[in-house]
Amino acid sequence: MSKNITKNRILDFTVSLQIQHRSPNTITSYTTNIQKLELFLNGAELSKERMLAYKCWLSEQGFKQRTINAYLAAANQFCDVMGWQEMKVVLDPVGQGDSRETQKQISSSSYKKLVYTALQNDKERLAMMIQVLCHMDLRFCELEKLTVESLKEGAVWVIRKHHDKKIVIPDIILEDLRTYVAHEQILSGIVFRTSKGSPVDRSNFRKDIKKLCVLAGIEE
Repeated sequence: MSKNITKNRILDFTVSLQIQHRSPNTITSYTTNIQKLELFLNGAELSKERMLAYKCWLSEQGFKQRTINAYLAAANQFCDVMGWQEMKVVLDPVGQGDSRETQKQISSSSYKKLVYTALQNDKERLAMMIQVLCHMDLRFCELEKLTVESLKEGAVWVIRKHHDKKIVIPDIILEDLRTYVAHEQILSGIVFRTSKGSPVDRSNFRKDIKKLCVLAGIEE
């Protein structure tokens, strides 16, 4: 069965919200937000990859995190109603900067010192994340597309502007990434994960970067 967002499915979603006794304002807001996702997809089927692309796109439009979360909450609720739970995305805490701000923060000439300090303090995952964000055209919200399988291919596939884009993993970090997953015994799936197997979220990453800056004697 196709997973397009259609007018009938939006109507089903609206009815579901009414059955849940949601307020009229909430129903109107959620319905409007889903229509925005529909416009973003431009006729394409919904998928986890496109949900991640939508999340990145919202960030690039300059929306505040609270607004982005409102759009994504509606999208996640829609996925619940449709039975597409596997497509839901994680909401970032309010107050976090977008992926471009994070990348800018660690893309300075001092990043080598950050990597060295991370390794000296047994923070190998953090060191590798810094290198990936500095050497690859990969946004933070796309990091979960970096998988063990993509390391074998030597490239990551993401969706940008409704098109698949191949991002080659530079040789300068490819072997280090392969060594990292071997050392961490990560056999498949996401490279940068928590102990529970979930993607590392931006909030924890930024906290770790701030602590690392202190250890490295670098001003943020």
